[in-house]
Amino acid sequence: MNSVSNAPDLEERARALDPSRSFIVQAPAGSGKTELLIQRYLVLLSSVQRPEEIAAITFTRKAAAEMKKRVLQALAAARTTPQPDEPHEALTWQHARRALEQDEKLGWRLQESAARLRIQTIDSLSASLTRQMPVLSRFGAQPESVEDAGALYKEAARNTLALLEEEGETAADVAAMLSHIDNNAAVAEDLLAGMLARRDHWLRHLHGADDRDALERRLRASRAKRWRTCARCCQISTRKNYSRSPTIPRKTLRKPAPDRRSTPVPD
Repeated sequence: MNSVSNAPDLEERARALDPSRSFIVQAPAGSGKTELLIQRYLVLLSSVQRPEEIAAITFTRKAAAEMKKRVLQALAAARTTPQPDEPHEALTWQHARRALEQDEKLGWRLQESAARLRIQTIDSLSASLTRQMPVLSRFGAQPESVEDAGALYKEAARNTLALLEEEGETAADVAAMLSHIDNNAAVAEDLLAGMLARRDHWLRHLHGADDRDALERRLRASRAKRWRTCARCCQISTRKNYSRSPTIPRKTLRKPAPDRRSTPVPD
């Protein structure tokens, strides 16, 4: 991470540590986003009654493990080393010291009970919520997360196609979809499973899904945007191909000399 001691956004970084407000932090790689998040986490630790009251959510296990490791390192450094000279490191050290004071005051024993720091993936958070509310979640047995959900997407696609045998609008929708692909159920299954795997690309467009006209307008706008992008790429590719074409020698453009051989005349 680059030094932020002379960064022009120091005031914004300080504001982001206010636990009474919410922020969206957008910055390039290496600008100190992770350290800012750790500082905010330490600020919260110094003000709560139990560390489980704080939830830090990431998308991957690797990111969650890295963040927990850095929080524990900050607490260990504040416990065993003097305050650093670098301003942003000193700020982390100060917040870690206050968190340690809260730890000692309330007897959390975070050094021995690091599992009390709820720094986890969104899947882990969801699983913990279902364990706490088994009746409300209506799962029955405790669900588990999987790394590759391809088989589950296929199963969901097959269940959707099976709705064709029932009555109602959903069956009509399934029939309409199949009519566009020559009633090929295997292709339909692959398409539906692929959509589920990439649902982050289209799920946000389903707000107001009951308004068909609005959905079709979004679809047309999305297709138009893709076409414009493709057109620009084709133009760039064409220009590059022309620029790379070899120069045709002038002699190859000359007309061939006429055939001067005599043609025999029949008797």
